[in-house]
Amino acid sequence: PGDNFVSGTHAELKLSENGKITVADLGSKNGTYLLGEPVEKQTKAKPGDIIRVGHTFLKISRRTMERFFSTEDELSGAPEAIVVVDIVGSSKIAQALGDRVASKVKNVLHQNLNVNLIEHPAVFLKNTGDGYMIVFSKAMEAVRFSIKMMKDTMGKGDYKGFHIRIGINFGETFKLPDGDRRGMAVDMAFRVESVKIGDMHQTVVGIKKDMLPRVDRIFVSEVVNKMIPSHSSIKTRCIGFFDLKGFNGRHKIFEVLH
Repeated sequence: PGDNFVSGTHAELKLSENGKITVADLGSKNGTYLLGEPVEKQTKAKPGDIIRVGHTFLKISRRTMERFFSTEDELSGAPEAIVVVDIVGSSKIAQALGDRVASKVKNVLHQNLNVNLIEHPAVFLKNTGDGYMIVFSKAMEAVRFSIKMMKDTMGKGDYKGFHIRIGINFGETFKLPDGDRRGMAVDMAFRVESVKIGDMHQTVVGIKKDMLPRVDRIFVSEVVNKMIPSHSSIKTRCIGFFDLKGFNGRHKIFEVLH
C-alpha cells in the first residue's frame, strides 16, 4: 500500500510442501529483485534473503515459513525433550585468547557431542553458534545424554578452563520443513539454560541466591524433573523459583546432580 511502483499483480512467493522457497516476477512494470538481482522465472530463495518489489523491500524469515507452511498435523506438534548446550562466555574467550583458541574450544565440545550422540541418538541437532540445541524423543534420554556430556567435557584432557551450561525442557514442539523446532517448549529450554541470579526469587524453597551455580550445571524445568523416576540413580535438587523472559509467573527450576 502506498507504493505506486508495485503492479496490481507483481510477484509470486511460493513455499512448497518440502519447504523450498521460490520467488518469480509476474510481468510487472518495475520488476522484482532478489538480493539486488532481477528475477523473472521461479528462483530459489532462503530465509534471510531480501526481495524488492517496486520500492518495497521484504525479508524472508523463518517466522514467515511457520505462518504459511502449517498443515494440521504440523500445527498439532509432538512432545519432545529439548536440550540446550551453551559455551559460557564464548565471545570473551575469542576476544581474550583469539579465534584459534575459541575454535579449539568449540571443536572439543563438538567431539564430545558426536561421541555421546552415538550412545544417545537424537532426533534433531542444531548448531547455535555458541553451542547446540539437541532434540530427543524421551526426557530420560535427554537427561542421560546431558550428564555424560557434562562429565566428558569437564574431564577431557583438552579441557582448559572453558565452561558449559545445559538446560532441558519437555513439551510440544513445532517442526519446520528443515527439521528445526519452534514453540514455547523450545523457548523455555533456552530460558532454563541461561537463568541468572537476577531472575531468581529468594524463598524458603530452593537454595540461597549466592549459592546459584554459574557454570558447569544442568538445569531442568519442573516438568522434566517430574519425569525422572523416584527410584532412578539420577538425583536432582530444587534450585528455586525464577522469572523466565516471555513466560508468565514464577517457574521452579531443578539441578541435575552429576
